[in-house]
Order: sequence, then structure tokens, then C-alpha cells
Amino acid sequence: MNTTLPPVSAVIPCYKAQDTLRRAVTSLLDGAPDNLQVLLVEDGSPDKTGALCDELAAGDPRIRVIHRPNGGASAARNTGLDAAAGDWVLFLDADDELLPGLWQALPEALKSRPALILFGMTRASGPAPCPLAPGRYDSPAALGEALDPLLFESGYLAAPYPKLFLMEPIRRTGLRFDETLQINEDVLFNLEFLQILQFSQISSAIYCLPGVYYRQNDMLAGSLSRRLRGDLLDAEETTRPALCRLVQAMNLPPEEQRRLTEKSRVRAALNQYGLLTGCPGPMPLRQRRELFRRILADPAARAALRSRLACDPNRLLALPYRLGVALHLPGWLAVYTKFKNRFLPN
Repeated sequence: MNTTLPPVSAVIPCYKAQDTLRRAVTSLLDGAPDNLQVLLVEDGSPDKTGALCDELAAGDPRIRVIHRPNGGASAARNTGLDAAAGDWVLFLDADDELLPGLWQALPEALKSRPALILFGMTRASGPAPCPLAPGRYDSPAALGEALDPLLFESGYLAAPYPKLFLMEPIRRTGLRFDETLQINEDVLFNLEFLQILQFSQISSAIYCLPGVYYRQNDMLAGSLSRRLRGDLLDAEETTRPALCRLVQAMNLPPEEQRRLTEKSRVRAALNQYGLLTGCPGPMPLRQRRELFRRILADPAARAALRSRLACDPNRLLALPYRLGVALHLPGWLAVYTKFKNRFLPN
């Protein structure tokens, strides 16, 4: 096994993961160094996940299990951070997996003394190419035009993976995931970590590894993109100040700062609109109407919706939505989508 790496702590939140956890842990241990610390944070799972965690720990001294009452993924990751003894921390979801070669690729990245290491990922739903060219970047400000796709289109800064975080800035600042958020908590963590790096006197460098070493199994049942929820606008409002602080710290031109923060707001509105119009599920009519009202009250979001609907190839099916957006009718959209998602096929 490789023993040349500094100690890494791998945190895996475990909840209802009895069918996927063994695969995730096996992938993590493949070629891993002897000094790897694997923290299985069993988050009060009602199935056999806890017993599986204990079984896996009994088979490898690098694995430690922490049983805790259910508190959600953020609370589980924070519990892992509290217990992390490594110089670096890596987050792995219990239904995802590492791909071969990461441990062998890390020494080259570590030569440049970075504080954040990114690497490529793929998704069950399709490829997810990294928008950042391989190599060293002296600070977050050096990311340049790649910051936009890293934040938005690619998802590389919208999740705690695929990356390794240097633990020193996390320990020094007490950075943790916001346990009050049910979504965007990982976006907020990444934004705050990058802001810390921008002002770091020790190391602010980012290194992007060539190669793909993470697989996100995003087609599984329960994926957030396939479930009706109504908190995307609130979550974006919570994380937007952190984005503002980061782009200000990076000394981006004011117009670029405005563009990025507007893009964050509009994307959240479009995603919330997509869930409301495309996902079946229980939601009070009053809540639907209020969400549509907030979306339509944003001129930039309304313009983006009009542009998207104008390009819809199913013009007849898109007509009710086009009318609701063009005439600013949140009540009509609420009633129509509730009826459609309940009674009509998608």
C-alpha cells in the first residue's frame, strides 16, 4: 500500500445506505495508504446501515464508526470534521464511489503545496467534465473565467466532492456545514472555504488533477433533482451573501460581480420553476402560488423563462406556461401545475 501521502480523513455520512455503502467503502480503500482514516458517520439510520458500518470497521483498522442521532447530511459531515485527524479531508457520499487511481495521482498535486485539490468526476446520468484545466492556481482569484462554470454549470463547487480540503484552514476558522439548510449547504461550505483561502497567509493555492476519480450515482431514487421541494429560493438567498463576499475578495470587476450574483439568483428561480412544473408531489396550493409569485417578481428570471419557453419544441404543451409567465399569473401557474402533475402524464 502507498504510505507516502500525508494522512487523509475520509468522511462518509451513512443514512439508509445498506445497499450501497460496502461498494463506496471498497472503492475508497482500493490502493489507499495505511494512514487513511475512514469515518463512517451513521446518522441514526432506521435500516441495517449501522450494523453494516460496524461490520466494515471490524474488517479494517483504518475504519472508525460514529453512531449519532439523525440530524441530516450536514450534521453528519460536521461530526466527521470534528473527528478528523488527517491533514486533509475528503467527502464521499455513501451511494457514490471513488474510481481507481486517485491515491496514486495525489503526490504530484501535493508537490505544489495547495490547500484545495480538485479532480474529475463522472455521473451515472452522463459525463461531467471539469471546466478547470489541470495544474496549479495560486489563489481563487486565479481561477478566472472558470469560476462561473465551476459554480454553476458543472456542479464542481456545488458539492463537497470531488475534492480534498486542507484541514488547517478548516480547523483554524472552525468552518462547518450549515445544519439549518437542507440544500445548498455544500455550496455555502465551498464558497466560505474559498474565501478563507483568498486571505490565507499559509497556502491559498488550488490544484486541479488530470483524470476522473469520482462517480456520482445521481440516477438513484430520491435524487434532489427528481423530488418536489420548495426551498430552492430561500437556500439561494442564504448562500448569495457568501458568493458576494467571495467575488469581492477576488477583486472581480463590479459588473462581473453583479453578473455572477444575478446568475445565482436566476438559476435558483429556473430550478425551482422546473421542480414546480415537472415534479409530482404534495405541496399546498398557497405555497405553489407564493413560489411562482417570487419567481415572476424577478425581472431577470422572468426574462430567462420567456426565452426558454419560446424555444420549447412542444409549443402547444408550453402554451399554458407561456401565458402564465407573460401575463404574470402566479395563481394560474399554481393551479395548472398542481392539476397537471397529479392527473396528466409527464
